[in-house]
Parts: sequence; C-alpha cells; structure tokens
Amino acid sequence: MDILMKIQEDYLNFSKQEKKIADYILRFSHEINNMKIGELANRTGTSNASITRFVKRIGCNNYSDMKFLINAKADPEENQETHGIADEVLVYYQNVIKNTQRLIDINKIQAFMGLIKQAENINIIGISSSGVTADLFSIRLMRMGLTAKSYSDPLWMLMQASIAKPGDLFIAISNSGTTHSIVETLTEAKKNGATIVSITGYFENPVSKLSDLVFYVYNTRFVHDEKFSNSQFSMVYLMDVITTFLLEDEEFKDKTLKTREIVGDL
Repeated sequence: MDILMKIQEDYLNFSKQEKKIADYILRFSHEINNMKIGELANRTGTSNASITRFVKRIGCNNYSDMKFLINAKADPEENQETHGIADEVLVYYQNVIKNTQRLIDINKIQAFMGLIKQAENINIIGISSSGVTADLFSIRLMRMGLTAKSYSDPLWMLMQASIAKPGDLFIAISNSGTTHSIVETLTEAKKNGATIVSITGYFENPVSKLSDLVFYVYNTRFVHDEKFSNSQFSMVYLMDVITTFLLEDEEFKDKTLKTREIVGDL
C-alpha cells in the first residue's frame, strides 16, 4: 500500500486534528522514520491518542507499521543533501513529478482522447492560477485543430454551462475540487447533458463527484518546503503527458505542425 497516496486520497474526509497530522506527514515524510509518536504529536499540536487513531484511520496496524510503509516508499532523492536554491527547486520538481506519475492512468488518457474527438465544443474552466493553466491547455488543444475555449471568470463559465448541450465537453482544473463557482458551473453543465472531465489534487471532492472522468495529481501543498508556491506544477506536468499522448494521433500532430509553421512556438 502506498500510504502517502492513501493519506492524500482520504484528506478531505479527515477531521481538523487529523488534517494537522496528515499535513505534517505528507510534508515531512522523510523525517518520520526516526520520530517517536510523542514527538510527532508535539510537532502537530495533537496527542499520542490522536496519532494512534489517525494511524488506524488510514489502515495501519500501529504507528510502527505506518513508519515502515512510509519508509518503504521513500526514494533516495527525498533525503539527498541540497546545495543552494537551484538544487532545492530541482528536488521539489522531482518529488512532485514522481508523485504525480504514480497517479497517471494511461487508460484514462485513452478515454480522454475518445471524449476529445467526439466533443463538439470544449470548455476549459479554472479560477485564479488554475485559470492560467486552463488558458494554456486550451491553446494546446486549439493548435491541434480542436474547438477549445478557456474561461476563468465565474459568470462567463456559468453562462457557457447554461447553454451547454449533449456533445459538449467541460474540462475543470481545480486543485482543491471545492471552488464554489467551478462546482456551480459543472452542476449546470451536467444538468444540460455535457460531459465533464476534471483535474484535481484531492480525491472524493465535489468536482470529482460531478465528473465522468477524473485525473488526480499530487497536491503541491504537501511539499515539505513552504517556500515553493507553484500550485500548478503537477497539473502542468499531467497536461504535458496528455498533450504528448494526443500528439501520437497523426491528425492532431499534423495540425499542430501547421500552426507551428504559421505562428512559431508562441
């Protein structure tokens, strides 16, 4: 069992105390192996009893069992010594990519390609930084000859959902999966018969429950260094994987090359 992925999967269902413990374990998993239960309780502002209940909640027999499972999943780069900011950022990116890669399902990407080919209109939605990622994804799909548009304004995306119809595809990019305007838009789009695909950093959230197909990524809030604030990196990595897969299709590849000849790599 990949215990760290299990914690991320269950995260939204944890209590406030359990989330304190989960946050610490996910950010500092490389330290847990040498840490006694009392020290973890102290660092998370909880108690030994809270840690014990949390351990049982995630399916482990005891605290030692959890530590063993965490250590079994540790990779050498997680503990490597860094020399300067460039190395720190490199290790951060490596860990985000590695953890996102564990969640990638090629069967889902193949299913996504089928939905893309069948869609009459493709609407990609996201708020704030996820809106920037939505813009980038729409440009990539447009360059493949697909009818794709991105929306980051809550009213505009809701308006598109209100006139959605069967055959339309909505792609929601939402790290938390709980953003009200995204949930409202998808609820309206689904009511009108649209197909919904989502990319999110949490399991079993309102957005994923509305979706016909869900891609999960590693949530970068769990990286153990607060200096890193690129919440979209794991999503962009997944988007690169999906884009590369789509370009295996000769029609998509040919149209992308044609647009590149006209406008370059803008």
